[in-house]
Amino acid sequence: RVVRFWREELPLLMYESRFKLLYSFVFFMGACVLGWVSAANDDTFVRLILGDAYVNQTLENINNGDPLAIYGHTGQVSMFLQITFNNIRVSFVAFVLGIVYSFGTIVILFKNGVMLGAFQFFFFERGLLLTSILKIWIHGTLEISAIVIAGAAGLVMGHSLLFPRTYSRLESFKQGAKKGVKIVIGLVPIFVTAGFLESFVTRLTLPAVVSGSIIFISALFIVWYFVIYPR
Repeated sequence: RVVRFWREELPLLMYESRFKLLYSFVFFMGACVLGWVSAANDDTFVRLILGDAYVNQTLENINNGDPLAIYGHTGQVSMFLQITFNNIRVSFVAFVLGIVYSFGTIVILFKNGVMLGAFQFFFFERGLLLTSILKIWIHGTLEISAIVIAGAAGLVMGHSLLFPRTYSRLESFKQGAKKGVKIVIGLVPIFVTAGFLESFVTRLTLPAVVSGSIIFISALFIVWYFVIYPR
């Protein structure tokens, strides 16, 4: 049953939900662009989104020559547990809020997208965009991809309420919720892996080719398993 879920059931469900995945991706990327543009045109925007404590700490780290030292300040095991739990929580929230006719899911995607766009502009403005990409996206590739896929799960449930087709709205909702839960459950190993990478690997000073390889392999896996293989 477990093997069949990963080999057939989840991929087929992702193919069935392929347009919801596309919508989720478009909403998220649109929010990223908005976050980037807002940060570029408002000097206070990054602090508003990321908070003064994080910005001040990062600026201090930049002055000390280690702009992403914040990833090495916490114990590895406690950081792994905390990050993994938080990522799973975010994915479930993105899914559950789909019950508000998809609107809640879109809000979560928008919030996280704006945050990411502002975050990346913060480093771009200081000439550290490539440095941040090679460091943060070691875990961020899986983490952000999983949030987008969790958003698709929320849209699946919301869509079942908005468009019940020939079913009663309650029966359509039950089917949509069941499908969405399966997608979110399928993301748990992705979040665990992302948490492991962020806690044990991101903090390391790796050659650019190694960091780039981890990012490329992570992206390749996401695209293959959730897009190409289902088709």
